Amino acid sequence: MMRMTDSDQNTTYAAEDMLVAWLDAVDPELGTVNVTLTSCGSPKHVTYSPEIEPKFGSPAEVTPFVTKAMRRLEKQAKKYGSNYRGRESKAVRVVSHTGWKKATYSNGIIRLPGRESGGAWALRGLVVLHELAHHLNTGVNGTIIDSHGEGFRRTFVTLLEDLGWTEMSRMLRDAYREVGLDRPNEIDNGMLIKVGKLLRHAEGASTEAERETFFAKAQELATAHSIGLAVARANHEKRASTQKPTFESVQVGHRGQPTNVRFVQLILAIARANDLRCSIQADNTGVTLYGFAGDIEVTKTLYMSLAVQMVADADAYIRSGAHRPTHGRTARAAFYSGWTTRIGQRLKKAQNATRASAIADDDSATGGSTSKDVALRAKDVEVDDYYGYMKRQHGISGTWRGASHVSDLKSNLRGRAAADTARIGNEKALKPARSR
Repeated sequence: MMRMTDSDQNTTYAAEDMLVAWLDAVDPELGTVNVTLTSCGSPKHVTYSPEIEPKFGSPAEVTPFVTKAMRRLEKQAKKYGSNYRGRESKAVRVVSHTGWKKATYSNGIIRLPGRESGGAWALRGLVVLHELAHHLNTGVNGTIIDSHGEGFRRTFVTLLEDLGWTEMSRMLRDAYREVGLDRPNEIDNGMLIKVGKLLRHAEGASTEAERETFFAKAQELATAHSIGLAVARANHEKRASTQKPTFESVQVGHRGQPTNVRFVQLILAIARANDLRCSIQADNTGVTLYGFAGDIEVTKTLYMSLAVQMVADADAYIRSGAHRPTHGRTARAAFYSGWTTRIGQRLKKAQNATRASAIADDDSATGGSTSKDVALRAKDVEVDDYYGYMKRQHGISGTWRGASHVSDLKSNLRGRAAADTARIGNEKALKPARSR
């Protein structure tokens, strides 16, 4: 019988212990905690404002908390679709056990130690939700997907978000990365700096042609970097663990916002131009990117800048009144659709041009090295295989229906025209889009 390994267990525990220490250090009056992160390359000081974490007197007091959490997930699943393969509808019980060192989950039962036996450490919201994440991370047919691997961590973060603990989910992501889990690797900071410089030049360009040149160069540089990594991977018989595909989820909005689908379209267009595969949350609040870490980082950088520009351009268009007599909400949707279509075309054109040029210049078919064309094909296959594996592991199925068609050609064309002058380089972080 093959035994499933749990190689990430200790590191996952270490990250969650770090999060617990942060929560325990929260100032009771301000509700904040100051933390220094080092995983970003240089020390970064962050202030968190976490949600209030419940504490319990006994395992019996945990039952209402779990029941309420599951009801919330069921309600969300009925309205938006399940994020847990329907596991939120499977019964889960909370019972006590005599040991004090462990809190466990198996077969629909969460077992927690009692306070009287030294189990006070386990009678807190974060630990309980850790065990509930195991229940939700179980496969469609009841099999365990992974114990404390990527799938579990993704489920835990999603659970916190679905329960409204958005700041704590952010803290958990940061803690995982702080101990070396789920953080982008293979990212050439020098390349990103060069891209940033090109984008700042694009912002200050005096003509549309000049802006287009800088914009194209930024995408071309990112593509060239990706090609270089693909060739390096193909030339190494033994690939380092950091040179494997990974995944990362990006939130694009909050539940119930009609514009979410437009932001999903935007990030999909960017992802396609950067060799990524995607899955979309059933409620259109987020997209999970699958591929190599450097490509994911470039896609996130592009998205954060372009989403801000798209909203600003649409705001200016609606304020001008040029959309009348069409209703503002309809015009905005058509504008976003045209804007996204044109941006996707621009990015793909820059990527294709860079690939074609690299392959044309490649004379390394002999001498033992791997050609760029072969390396790129191998990269695509590897990403496809990884995406297929992750889909099977997490029960991802179905096809995204996309956004409904909006019959407002004028606004659509205005969106396309505005996207022609879009630039990258805005350093402001993307704020959640307001419902329009």
